[in-house]
Amino acid sequence: MSLLFNLVAKPFVQEGDKDRFSTYPRKTPYMLVSFIFGEDESSSDEENKITDYWVFNPRSEKIINITGKKFPKGLSGECILLGGSRGWAIFMSYPDYTIHLSQVFNPWCSESSPETITLPPLADHLVPHVEMSGNVSLSTYFPNQDDDYIVCFTIFGSKLCYCMPNRDSDWAIIDIPFSYDIDSNVVYSEKDQMFYLLTTGCAYMACLDLKNNNKKPKFVRLQYENFPLMPQYEWEILASCLQSGYIAESSSGERFIVQWYVETGKLWNRENIKENTKRFMVFRIKDDGQLYQGTRIIANYTENIGDLCIFIGENETFCLEASKFPGLRPNSIYYVGYGFGVYDISKKSSCEYDLNGFPGIQGRTLFLSPLH
Repeated sequence: MSLLFNLVAKPFVQEGDKDRFSTYPRKTPYMLVSFIFGEDESSSDEENKITDYWVFNPRSEKIINITGKKFPKGLSGECILLGGSRGWAIFMSYPDYTIHLSQVFNPWCSESSPETITLPPLADHLVPHVEMSGNVSLSTYFPNQDDDYIVCFTIFGSKLCYCMPNRDSDWAIIDIPFSYDIDSNVVYSEKDQMFYLLTTGCAYMACLDLKNNNKKPKFVRLQYENFPLMPQYEWEILASCLQSGYIAESSSGERFIVQWYVETGKLWNRENIKENTKRFMVFRIKDDGQLYQGTRIIANYTENIGDLCIFIGENETFCLEASKFPGLRPNSIYYVGYGFGVYDISKKSSCEYDLNGFPGIQGRTLFLSPLH
């Protein structure tokens, strides 16, 4: 059997206006497609920046365009989007490198003043590394209500930086002795109240107890079991692919390791690289309640994660129960980055969305989890 069958999803439908958008359920995941800045010429306010943006609703497989949204005052200057975590978009502004958490891409937030939280600026020497990778994780859905929340970044070059805004005005730096993939996400476990990160090759998992101000990461070895039966040549194909690893945790505390295999090849003009998703492999972590205390973790290959679906992009990876969001596909992985589509775990097949007529994807490619 082939490793992957490529299918094409039905065409996108442009939605267009806020009134129709307001009929959509508020607790819905979205993929941020693109956004542009402009100025509200009818406003006399010096900080009159507005944004038009496009989001993709995976439940309806439609695109919605929001126009003329007031941009937060704190972000009225030049800024870049770094990533997304727990429904919040994370920006860095120039020239002071201040970090901001904002709900500006939440279609239902206040038009006049989207919820925005300003954090301390990054040190100059960290900025180029954050711009290059900059995966972000928040320890809460409600940073505006949590006195002890933590913001954590991965930094290209085997480092993490984190900040506890209500305790310290500076960003702390942690060296990770093992290297990690530039695509890998740092994730926060609500179950353990700890941050986790996979090392390159998914051989180890770094555990960080930052809530208790423990800056020394603990590494546990990952022992993979029950691999699928495949011909040797298919294993060789996977060995030639780009591979990146992700940790995902469900609301019930069930954890998975997802390995993403991507084929690369030259296009006919030999100037551009073509990247195709070849396969995903999912491993369920065997949890005996002693994850942090042990020195190894058993992860069993599975083709059945039940009602769950996993969202992977330049966001903190997250899981949702499909039955709570009608239209989502259970036992699937929604992905963006190396292609854009949904992967059926049991069938081992990928459905790539047809991008004809699709607004150009710009900047970070990320999913925004539903707001709580």
